[in-house]
Amino acid sequence: MKKRFAFVALQSIAIIAVAAIIAFSPALGARQPVKADTTTTVPTVSVTGTGKIMVKPTIARISFGVFTSKSTSSAAQTENDTIMSKITAALKAAGIKEEDIQTTGYTLQPRYVWNKVTGKSVLDGYDMNHTMTVTVHNINDAGKTVSLIADNGANTVSGISFEVDDATLEQTKLAALNLAMASARKRADVVAKAAGKTILSVQTVNVNENTYTPYMFKAADTTVASGSAPAPVEAGTLDVEMSVSVIYLF
Repeated sequence: MKKRFAFVALQSIAIIAVAAIIAFSPALGARQPVKADTTTTVPTVSVTGTGKIMVKPTIARISFGVFTSKSTSSAAQTENDTIMSKITAALKAAGIKEEDIQTTGYTLQPRYVWNKVTGKSVLDGYDMNHTMTVTVHNINDAGKTVSLIADNGANTVSGISFEVDDATLEQTKLAALNLAMASARKRADVVAKAAGKTILSVQTVNVNENTYTPYMFKAADTTVASGSAPAPVEAGTLDVEMSVSVIYLF
């Protein structure tokens, strides 16, 4: 009798234990209430804007050269150096600074011709080519500078490029950037209005600086004659363009 009572008691304890496990186990018991997600997503609008300003060039870069051909290398080099020294002296006398005159090429090569009798190439002399670039800070002086170069012995002008000095370029870029931001905001306002919203603030801004390319007046090598009248050089205008990608909150 005592054994049966003990067995029943043990069964009761086991049942109570299992019930307790079920009651307190998240997996077996009743699920706990889940809190609602109160996080709100702020709507955004992504737009782009572009600003472009035309600016007059402030710098002209003139590329020119002296080509000489002689029977010996020393003769070709001596004649070439003499002519180029005369040109640089004339440029400095005209007010161009030494740092605005730069050598861009200096070559001395043997010249060969084909001998039909021997069937071989034979040395016929030497060719010397010296090229330079001069920077002119007064655009109006570009034409007469070309004439000055030619009058003192240069026999080629390979190009004239028009650029903007660093200070003017930076100032123009900032003005174009201001236009780009204004353009982006106008687009964002249109989208927000259509959605029944109002622009609140800026989330991110990416600035894109478009390539600035100097304008080339002449691209191919051009032979110039000494004593020529100043070339009628027109600098025109250059485009400085900036663009932005902006994400607004509304």
